[in-house]
Amino acid sequence: MMAKESIDTALGKERADLVLKNVNLVNVCTGEMYETDIAIARGLIVGLGSGGWDRYRYRYEGRKEIDAKGKYAVPGLIDGHTHIEMSMLSVSEFAKAIMPRGTTAVVADPHEIANVLGIEGIKAFLTETRRTPLKLFCMAPSSVPSTDPAHGLETSGAQIGHEEFEELLRLEGVIGMAEMMNFSGVIAKEDEVWRKIEVAKAFKSTIDGHAPLLRGKELNAYVLSGAGSDHESVSYGEALEKLRLGMRVMVREGSAAKNLSAIAPLLRSVDTDTRNCMLVTDGDRTPRDLKELGYLDYVLRRAIAEGVDPVRAVQMCTINTAQWFKLDDFIGSISPGKSADIVLLNNLEKFDVDTVIVDGRDGWVDRTEYAYRYKYPQYAKSMRVKQIRAEDFAIPLELEQERKETSEREVRIRVIGLIEGELVTDELIEQISCVETVRDRDILKIAVIERHHYSGEIGLGFVKGLGLKTGAVASSIAHDSHNIIVIGTDEEVMALACNRLKEIGGGIVLCSGKEVMNELALPIAGLMSDKGLDYVAKKQIELEENIAELGCKLDSPFITISFLALPVIPKLKITAKGLVDVERQEIVDIVIA
Repeated sequence: MMAKESIDTALGKERADLVLKNVNLVNVCTGEMYETDIAIARGLIVGLGSGGWDRYRYRYEGRKEIDAKGKYAVPGLIDGHTHIEMSMLSVSEFAKAIMPRGTTAVVADPHEIANVLGIEGIKAFLTETRRTPLKLFCMAPSSVPSTDPAHGLETSGAQIGHEEFEELLRLEGVIGMAEMMNFSGVIAKEDEVWRKIEVAKAFKSTIDGHAPLLRGKELNAYVLSGAGSDHESVSYGEALEKLRLGMRVMVREGSAAKNLSAIAPLLRSVDTDTRNCMLVTDGDRTPRDLKELGYLDYVLRRAIAEGVDPVRAVQMCTINTAQWFKLDDFIGSISPGKSADIVLLNNLEKFDVDTVIVDGRDGWVDRTEYAYRYKYPQYAKSMRVKQIRAEDFAIPLELEQERKETSEREVRIRVIGLIEGELVTDELIEQISCVETVRDRDILKIAVIERHHYSGEIGLGFVKGLGLKTGAVASSIAHDSHNIIVIGTDEEVMALACNRLKEIGGGIVLCSGKEVMNELALPIAGLMSDKGLDYVAKKQIELEENIAELGCKLDSPFITISFLALPVIPKLKITAKGLVDVERQEIVDIVIA
């Protein structure tokens, strides 16, 4: 009814509530930029003044007018794929962090909290969402856990089958099917996977995909299922192949996974129609980067720095995203009938924000809307794990070699190989002596400990590339099942880190020697802090500095570590069940016979 009530304002018979005068409009509908007026009433955009050569033919008048000459108006940015929990902030604090920088809407997949707390966790997440001015659209997690439970590759805190999935799609604010991570299950025609897809199609839902390194016939089969987008492309060729098959390509640029440079030539090519391209974060923005560099605004600036046309870049953060998620009748452009979410910029290429207008209110949003802090239910406390001992990390490597001479005691082992800036890993084969100190070759013990059911499950392995010379790091952020992941140079210190993690209710713990060096408590599901951005960013900076002192050489160590437990991104990963060969979807031995 607001549109009907605003017809007279659009006709110029009534004054608008607010008019932005003489602003340089970035019109994402046509790809143009021109000077015009923007009239706003009842939270909606009701009219644009004539632009270009005839811009003085008709104008709008408002009860309040802002002379925006020299400034640029772009629609509020929309992140088409994020996981808010990865920011380690509650939804309220996340909104506080990103909205002043120009992101006014996000499409969130809450599969992090779902893997820990199930449907009840998602409902709590949505309850907090409604207390913020951020436009948050929720996708129903499709893969909880990320792999088929029948395969026995991981242990999550909850499972969402097709019946629970249908229940989620009926919730207010849920608009589609989140990334179908179990691409191998799609191709193998697994019944439960396809039941969820059929439910999503029955609801006429948008279906997001997840297809890392999938090419050729397998990619054709995956697209055939209805999965229509992908955010895992790491190369020009991979992204182009997916575009040619009709997929929407979400180009991810995060704190750890940085794919923009490789795909930017495709985005800036005059031969490429970029209407099916989007810029996203995938939730991969650390608190420090949120505070110091920004959120989706940072990704947009990076795209422009890579040579992408600024208007194209804005389209990839606004109208392209809105159209894919069928939200373009509501948000995504500055045009009549859309929500008046507008960002005024002093400089387009630098995305220098002057004013953020949300629902027609200039000066952003009154901070009093955040005065009430949502308190999560008691069940959000989720560190259900037994006391850990040093001997729990023992890895027997001797086997038959023990019967040989000491100089001949060598075994071949599988090692997870880190790749800087990527979520994919290598499967390295290392020849080691049973008596040598493998950490001298940057080969460290890694373990994942089940923390949801007191089961005592522990998966053991080795990892190369962290650079840690001493100490241990433990975290309850370990995608996607979010068990405890720990890496260290000494079993006793690894146990100390894990037991301290249990005491603080989850988070990140760094130990040196026999002492806790630093820690960040994340009491909400072991994923999110109950404090604000400044505090969490400060703790992140301290932890990163501390782990660097211990020898770690990664730029985003804690995000990188967290993805070592995700058994749907190639090649070798680790869960509480053991080492996982992702391509074969099998548990494999550490020692190669």
